[in-house]
Amino acid sequence: MDRHPYFIQSYCIIRNHTIAINGHPYLAVEHTAPLHDFLRAAYRQLGIDYPKFYKMDGLCKAIFIAVELMARASGPFENDTALVFSNYSSSHLSDSKHAQDISDEANPVASPATFVYTLPNIAMGEISIRHQLHSENVFFIFDSYLPEFLVPYSHAMLDDGKASSIISGWTEVTAKRCDVFLYHVGQAGHIPCTVEHMKRLYQGQERK
Repeated sequence: MDRHPYFIQSYCIIRNHTIAINGHPYLAVEHTAPLHDFLRAAYRQLGIDYPKFYKMDGLCKAIFIAVELMARASGPFENDTALVFSNYSSSHLSDSKHAQDISDEANPVASPATFVYTLPNIAMGEISIRHQLHSENVFFIFDSYLPEFLVPYSHAMLDDGKASSIISGWTEVTAKRCDVFLYHVGQAGHIPCTVEHMKRLYQGQERK
């Protein structure tokens, strides 16, 4: 049975060169703009000074922006806020660049700046540093967004008292596609954190 003892406190969608927070538009750019230009425009609109952003790969940048917006909507986060992320391509952006670097016959040198992002959970470290989280985190690899797994998993963590709230969702970022849906779930809010509600939010069919 689909229980709902927990609620969505905020959520962010980054898709098709647009960003929405709690169902409301935040930024939209031309669909022809490269991913890195789109993410930089979003960062500049945040109006913060965090130079490390420019060293991040695309996956980290997209997650950073989404979580930053949610922090403004439902933060600041407690330091035991857990992170439960998922995607399909893992750290493909950095993996591909790293593979190109070491296969360069003229100069086969691995770049530490690239190599450090060849694990998807590095993004969790970046978020934890930024928001001072000292919490559990896990990164799952699925074929597609799977609320049937993520929702009960998050509920179990909250039931067990392992976290006061959780940031969870889907973070698929490639050179040609950015599909990020993250939400902050806890005991407060108006939208029940159920499988069906998460499906509708992901598809853009429901607003907070």
